[in-house]
Amino acid sequence: MPAAHFDELASGGGSAEAVAFLVRVERTRRLMLLGELLDRLNELPGALGELGQAAAVWELFAEAAEAEPDACEALLMSPHMGCWTAHMVRRLHGTTGGPPMWADAGHLCAISLTARILAGLDVELDVPLLDGGLSLPTLGLARIGGLQGYGTARARLRGADLQLTSGGRTILVRPLDGAWRSHWTPARTFAGTSTWLDDLDPYRDLDEPVAPQPLSGAEAERWQRLFTEATAILEGPSPDGPGRPDGPGGPGGLRVAEVRRIVPADLAEPGGPTRTASTAPGPAPTDVLVSATTSDAFGSMVVSRPPDALALAEAMVHEFQHSKLGALLHLFPLLHDDGAEIHYAPWRPDPRHTTGLLHGAYAFTGVTGFWRDRMRDPGVDPAVAGFQFALRRLQTRLIVRTLLTRARLTATGTRLLHGLASTLDGWLREPVAPRTAERARAAALSHLVEWRLRNLRCDEPERTALAAAFAAGGAPPPTGAHQPVPAGPPGPWHDPRTRLYRDPPLAPAGADAQLVAGLPRTAQTLYAETLRRSPSDPHALSGWLLAEAALTPAHRRLLGRPERLAALAPGTPEELREAAAWLAGS
Repeated sequence: MPAAHFDELASGGGSAEAVAFLVRVERTRRLMLLGELLDRLNELPGALGELGQAAAVWELFAEAAEAEPDACEALLMSPHMGCWTAHMVRRLHGTTGGPPMWADAGHLCAISLTARILAGLDVELDVPLLDGGLSLPTLGLARIGGLQGYGTARARLRGADLQLTSGGRTILVRPLDGAWRSHWTPARTFAGTSTWLDDLDPYRDLDEPVAPQPLSGAEAERWQRLFTEATAILEGPSPDGPGRPDGPGGPGGLRVAEVRRIVPADLAEPGGPTRTASTAPGPAPTDVLVSATTSDAFGSMVVSRPPDALALAEAMVHEFQHSKLGALLHLFPLLHDDGAEIHYAPWRPDPRHTTGLLHGAYAFTGVTGFWRDRMRDPGVDPAVAGFQFALRRLQTRLIVRTLLTRARLTATGTRLLHGLASTLDGWLREPVAPRTAERARAAALSHLVEWRLRNLRCDEPERTALAAAFAAGGAPPPTGAHQPVPAGPPGPWHDPRTRLYRDPPLAPAGADAQLVAGLPRTAQTLYAETLRRSPSDPHALSGWLLAEAALTPAHRRLLGRPERLAALAPGTPEELREAAAWLAGS
């Protein structure tokens, strides 16, 4: 990779030329995986069952590619093809499951049939069905009614007409012009673009196949409206002059044409070994509940329908960052990951391993840049954009520092992270309204304190030493003498205080709102009432500690290791206050 391209990508951005280089890399990888897959299928007698031999089926694709190379190249590089190919390689290596092997592998027949349709070449071959449905990648779904489960059909392609016969039933469809709609559902693209809104392809999720679930007309219209508006946000003019402030290749920018496919998340099954989800604890600031991507299909993303276009635009930036980093990881080893899930990630409720942390740092550098650009967007509330920018630059820079100091990085990985650090350090010097910056710092600290209480605990030697010193009235053992350990599998939790810090209520009600409004004494009293009923409640305990730090600045040191206070297991608010004062050295 040219050094200039790498450095552009390491900044969190990437010019059109740098992204085009990644696309060429992904094409090479796609061909390597496909070659591996075809070799293995040819070594397995009967891999496709009664559908034939893989080599003969692939020859049908090869003939079509000679006749119509551009169309078959587009099919080869489609997200549909990438997800199926990678899934099948994993399946043949024994790392994932799926439907009957002949039906899974037999999707090759549907791929070759699609290539013949695109090339205008006649053919007859057998194809797999699920509940009477045949998915033709990038084209759509043909259905023979009255059939259940896995089966086969005889496909006869003559010109534009495709005839399917199975179980004594025959249908006729024209995939390229959409005729005979009673048996044919065409693949959707967003109007005026080549970006799929995919609700049909069985391999649209992140690993194992899922059934087609066509969107209703009204739902498809909602998605179209959101996408159109999100595109306007991402590509619209800026008050600083033509184009966006940093251009679409800057950190936080996105050329929408590079988004190849969006899969509505509620139509895809959860799971898959390459999922990288952006779901944050609790309602995310723009209410994107789920978004995820896979390195098997560059530019493809799974997104739940968000409430507005701003949320969709943010999710698209976020997930395309994952695509770029995934392609870089196909080229370069960036770190050596021992798999230990111990690290803090501000956008996750659970501890992460270093690869996940790296993905988060890269994605949220883009998200930070997105909100920086929105600060100059007349269509976005500047207070919201400023808060999001201030919050994400703090959180993301913290994770970059964690990786630089704690991860086992390669030289290339170090170079990448220094590029991200340089971008974020520049942004940390940019002015944000003082009150907004203060609320962002408070929100970042609040999340970190509660995360520690939920995910970390003192090890047994430290718990014993703390209890003994407290009982004897001696000095607390130094915080550096012991390291915390994972508390065990985390339960689901959300962080309502971040939303309150972003949008402070006019009439604060409840402990969280009182804390955010700058009324720590009232907030602490309310948190204490909760703790009297549930002494180990981590949300109430974290809130109590934050209020205590505001009331007594010398006690702020407790926030660095809040699990030490939890280890003393104070049963009442009075005991809690006594333990906190002792730990703080008061």
